[in-house]
Amino acid sequence: MIKPLIILFNTVSVFLFSFFFGDTPVSVTGSFPKSAKIATEFVSEIKINKGTVGGFAKLQLEVPQGFTVKELESKGGNFSFATNIAKIIWTSTPSDAEFTVKFTISADASAAGQKVITSKFSYVNNNNKEVVEMTPAEMMIGDAPAETSVATTTQPETVTPTTTETIPVSGTPTVSASSDNNAEPNSNIVCSRVITNGSAANSHNIEVRIKKGEIKGFAKFQEMLPAGYTAKGDKTNGSSFSVSDGKLKFVWVSLPSENELVVSYILEKTDASAPDAKLDNGEFSYLENDQSKKIKLPIDMVGTSAVADVVKTETPVQTPTVAAEPTSTTQVTSNEPVKTETTSTEPVKTETKEVVAKKEGNVVYNVQIGAFRNAIQSDVLSKKFNITETIKSEMAEGFSKFMVGNFNEYKQARSHREDIKQKGCNSAFVVAYNGSKRITVQEALMITSQKWFK
Repeated sequence: MIKPLIILFNTVSVFLFSFFFGDTPVSVTGSFPKSAKIATEFVSEIKINKGTVGGFAKLQLEVPQGFTVKELESKGGNFSFATNIAKIIWTSTPSDAEFTVKFTISADASAAGQKVITSKFSYVNNNNKEVVEMTPAEMMIGDAPAETSVATTTQPETVTPTTTETIPVSGTPTVSASSDNNAEPNSNIVCSRVITNGSAANSHNIEVRIKKGEIKGFAKFQEMLPAGYTAKGDKTNGSSFSVSDGKLKFVWVSLPSENELVVSYILEKTDASAPDAKLDNGEFSYLENDQSKKIKLPIDMVGTSAVADVVKTETPVQTPTVAAEPTSTTQVTSNEPVKTETTSTEPVKTETKEVVAKKEGNVVYNVQIGAFRNAIQSDVLSKKFNITETIKSEMAEGFSKFMVGNFNEYKQARSHREDIKQKGCNSAFVVAYNGSKRITVQEALMITSQKWFK
């Protein structure tokens, strides 16, 4: 009689614990030096808190050009490194709820300067592939002494193919001031788009050329897809191409060293009744002086009535400037070469001016305090962590997620996260929303032209 009662008691205890506290969100925390000497190996770690996740999983570490990654401890996984990407693949994840993998990393002379390292952990949950991204780790490669920095986790998201953002159209990048000493030099940037007829009916080849000068690090080219059209990647020039939410993107974690980038995609009409495509949202984004800058491309029309065999628009952009004088483009509908003529032979006068980057969208930062598979009331969390402010909740990806705070500045959200952690909620982390859509913190920082604070 006593034994059945003990079993019943244990079962009820487990149920109540699961009910009130749910599953621990998967998190990824990286430990990397803030600085390192050239051609010197240093040890880096990534800690994965997987909770009850089991089965197939993959950890991907993406480093800039000039870096070399070697396996030190993979916890039984299969390690590989090629083309600036290190991977550890597990057919079955380690049994420990939390485990740490280690690498030895070195950087050659070509990698000197401020660099960014990213990582993500992919796993299967309820037959859905999900990913948790580590907050990018910043490093200075040079002669400074190494000190360790910790990169934490952004929210888990259902995986869609990674894409680089931006379709180049020339325009004037917005600039925001910064007191950092490690800023890349300002560069003249020239973006051009070349449009030719595709091999299939109702398709066009869109080639984007970006003369980037000396800018380095993270960059993105993005284009909104016209209604009734789809896109396929062609030339990527070292970027990651993806199409989602009506956008096509080319994303570089670290820009190639060459001065000119060439990417291309195939634009196809899927709806025969759709009008000629209007490309009016092309944008090249990049980081300079830890601030986001954007270059808008000019409008182009794509279609049998708007595009000849070749249409080319090329406008130089000076960084930073006020808008340049307009140019006119002659579009040709025959086999004659395209002629591009400016409205005047006089040099274009621009006024150098520093402009604070415009904030786009309705981006806010919250602090997530919990995510649970089973139903739970917010007042349970209020009592557990002594939280008096309003707790918001949403259901996403099979989790009930709970957030506090509503901040326009990432730095304020980060400070609030630390306050919440002091109350015992050690798993709290910052999340971001653009309107009602949840986005990564990295995307939010670029949209709002803000810096990431450790």
